[in-house]
Amino acid sequence: MSSESNVTAKPAFDPARFKEQERSGFNFVADRYEEATLNFGPALTRMLDLAALKPGDRVLDVATGPGIMARIAARAVGESGQVVGVDIAEQSLEVARRKAAEEGLEQLTFQVEDAENLTLPDDTFDAVFCSMGLMHFPAPEKALLEMRRVLKPGGKLLAAVWGEAEKSPFIQVALNTLARTFPPPKVERPSMFRFGQPAVLEKLVSDAGFSEPHAEELTVEFSANDPASYWQQFLDAAGITAVALAKQPQEVQDNLKKEVATDLAPYLKDGAYTLDSTITIVAAVKQL
Repeated sequence: MSSESNVTAKPAFDPARFKEQERSGFNFVADRYEEATLNFGPALTRMLDLAALKPGDRVLDVATGPGIMARIAARAVGESGQVVGVDIAEQSLEVARRKAAEEGLEQLTFQVEDAENLTLPDDTFDAVFCSMGLMHFPAPEKALLEMRRVLKPGGKLLAAVWGEAEKSPFIQVALNTLARTFPPPKVERPSMFRFGQPAVLEKLVSDAGFSEPHAEELTVEFSANDPASYWQQFLDAAGITAVALAKQPQEVQDNLKKEVATDLAPYLKDGAYTLDSTITIVAAVKQL
């Protein structure tokens, strides 16, 4: 018997199982996600500027979560416009509906949809947003084809993802801690940073048939007063990781809060941890 036959093969990546894990994860943090990601504000504002929405426009927000970008867009298109927010995480959508109702945004609706298999009609929207979603999709190229399909000719795509790992310590610090604490996963997950380089993101969008793709990097501020508060903010934004760690014994969870201090140490300045991170934004157009 050869040595190769003694090696146990890793289980194959299962897109359906991965989606279910993502759905479960973002349902788990539905009530806390928005507060944990308030720092995304400048990136969302930049996406809105690039979209140049007009009153009366129809907008789709893919991977809307609790509807942060969708509510921003709804205010921009006004009562004569229409915004639809979609996500696979139904509990996140319940949070989104509640927040939209509190703001009186009747032009904003939400529905459960799989980004890779939208049930929406062709040539419907003036703009499609996807904020911090592409890196979570098993087949982002398929999701982009769907976004292009539902856009009107001349409509705009605006998407945002994490930048490169070394430029995104808010996520990378926690991943370093987890890698030191736990064995490698049996099934490799898609990297959160796989589209962080502007050229890579532009190519992904171009390959999906969009025209004039232009990607840019924007730095957003993240800070924490102590390791425990950083760790909690990460978990509230992380979804699937928060679910997995919640199943660990309390002593393991407490130890992680201590262990992360090692990885945070280089970011300590003037009594606080500064983890300013890069978000990469792309704008593109569906050809007429």
